[in-house]
Amino acid sequence: MGKVFDSRAGYVTIPNPNLKAEYAYSGNIGWIYNTPLLFSSKTKATYNLFYTKLSNAMVRRNYHLNGQDSIIYNGVLCQVEAIQNAANANVWGFDFELKMHYSNNIYFVCYGNWQKGEEELDDGSKSPLRHAPPFFGCLTIGYKTDKINLFLYVMRAEEISHDKLPHEEKGKPEIYAKDSQGRPYSPEWSTLNLKMQYNINNNWKITGGLENILDKRYRTYSSGIVAPGRNFILSLQTIF
Repeated sequence: MGKVFDSRAGYVTIPNPNLKAEYAYSGNIGWIYNTPLLFSSKTKATYNLFYTKLSNAMVRRNYHLNGQDSIIYNGVLCQVEAIQNAANANVWGFDFELKMHYSNNIYFVCYGNWQKGEEELDDGSKSPLRHAPPFFGCLTIGYKTDKINLFLYVMRAEEISHDKLPHEEKGKPEIYAKDSQGRPYSPEWSTLNLKMQYNINNNWKITGGLENILDKRYRTYSSGIVAPGRNFILSLQTIF
């Protein structure tokens, strides 16, 4: 509420003293499946459906300061924006997780989340909600003993085309890729990763990994920040 910042070129976001609390009314239904599946010795599948209605949803929109819709900020004439309460917004979707064990050491894990959101604009029309990201999922295969846990996994996020991009995001071409028509959109991406954890004893363990093995360049949805390329992780942890 109290931070002044330039969210993108030619715009400045200022505090809104009239901002009200956002309320969320949620409901979900889920179930768990515990029967061996596809030659596994042990299987656990969890599914969950959810729906959330936001009242006074907080969104960034054009605003006025002292009766002016634009001000000079850092020497540049900028459109004034502020976090404001939208009429309402809705989010719905599902998530799932599947865990399968083959023998006492080899395991497989798959999880994903899909959601859709919709908000009401000032003119009464509808737009996809910015806070509803595209489908995201992860596939993992691992080997685990009392001493070591080694696993290879793939993370993936789906594309959001320009037509399905939220109204607010279409005004930020500098943080998105361009489609064949030069319009901003959020491309799909995936990464291949390898992690390992070795328990030296009950008090010490070593964790290491290689993330984004294929050195893919990508941005997570709406972040505007390029994610790390190929990188190494090594840590030593103690418990006492």
